[in-house]
Amino acid sequence: MESPIRNRKPAQARTQDRVARAMAAAEQLLIERGPEEVSIPDIAEASGVPRASLYQFYANKYQLFAAISESHLARVAGEIKAGGQALAGRHWREVVPLLVEAASRYYNEHPVAGILILGWPMSRDAYLAQEVTIENIGDELRSVFATLSPPVALPAEPDAGTIVTELAFACMKYGYFRHGLISEDIIRQSSLAVIGYLEQVLPPELAQSRPS
Repeated sequence: MESPIRNRKPAQARTQDRVARAMAAAEQLLIERGPEEVSIPDIAEASGVPRASLYQFYANKYQLFAAISESHLARVAGEIKAGGQALAGRHWREVVPLLVEAASRYYNEHPVAGILILGWPMSRDAYLAQEVTIENIGDELRSVFATLSPPVALPAEPDAGTIVTELAFACMKYGYFRHGLISEDIIRQSSLAVIGYLEQVLPPELAQSRPS
């Protein structure tokens, strides 16, 4: 699944529209057929975008799928940011389950995100790109926790924001593997994993505190 570097960003509005149409068609095909049965020619035919245009930006379907994955992970980061803004002033023990639930709800409501991010092997390039985006989600968590009551400064080394994101993500992947979605039970397990880790790394006065 290793691929030549291409994956340029479309600059002109017309080209951006073509790529957006191709990605929308790819998402529908992924839902209907699964990643193994979808090709660049299939996406070109379904979207009406010439395959030569797609190959200008994506050397193969794996690069295109990776771009779709990055887009969905960026939206997950947006969900975390928006949820965190609404939760400012809450206790961290209350906030963790709500943020885990928000991320899980996104995956359950966007099947392609589940297929590509939770349920399908990645190339090395896609893995590295995904890890960068997960670090961005960790940064969003760091900002959210700083607004809580009491404020929580997540340790930067090792990066606790990214680690708790990975912990929750691992539980979600397990749930997707077992059930094809993230169930309420898995949401609870994800929250417990994150809370248990934070209890070990936060200062004792924060780790042992409870909502008033």
